[in-house]
Amino acid sequence: MNDSASIQRCAEQVLAEGTPDVVVHNAGYGLISPIETANLDAVKDQFQANFFGTLDLAQRLLPAMRERGEGVQAAVTSIGGRMAFPFFGYYNASKHALEAAFESLHHELRHSPLEIRIIEPGFTQTQFATHRMEKRYRDDPYYKPGLEGLAKRLETGNTGTDPQVLGQLIFNACTRKSGLRHHAGALAGPLLWARRWLPEKWFLNIVGKATNPSS
Repeated sequence: MNDSASIQRCAEQVLAEGTPDVVVHNAGYGLISPIETANLDAVKDQFQANFFGTLDLAQRLLPAMRERGEGVQAAVTSIGGRMAFPFFGYYNASKHALEAAFESLHHELRHSPLEIRIIEPGFTQTQFATHRMEKRYRDDPYYKPGLEGLAKRLETGNTGTDPQVLGQLIFNACTRKSGLRHHAGALAGPLLWARRWLPEKWFLNIVGKATNPSS
């Protein structure tokens, strides 16, 4: 999703076969880095892949879908699009941005037959944590314990929800259900509930203790 020419070719190939019924935007990767020490080129790449690339493709396909008068565009974000976790701040920020853009798109298309969905996975049993993460930051002793603790948690393997659960959620959200946001996956429901209803101090304390081994 970092290559605009590739995105254009993809859109042209799709539209050559006809107007799509459903578009699920699921491309992206995660940047692991302290906010302070991140390589800023890496941050730009993160947003290009997770945010700008998605909107580039959405823009290219929306006119044909609006002209036909039906269809669904769904953005796969994350529960990290509604909250933030240490060392995933730039990844979370890209997902927050995507949530905002697709919520706005939902309002802008409210008088058309097109529908918008935002899919918010929780912890899912995939290889994302080991194969779709990138580390680009300068070392700093202050952050070393936290980063080592995160690396250890990632190396122990992913114990999240079966990805078939998420696949079924996406299918149901795009074909059967109404409403803008849909979530599934380990801890997605409890964390989103806590984010909404707990006092902020309590919620931040829970996340901090759960994600920082020195807390």
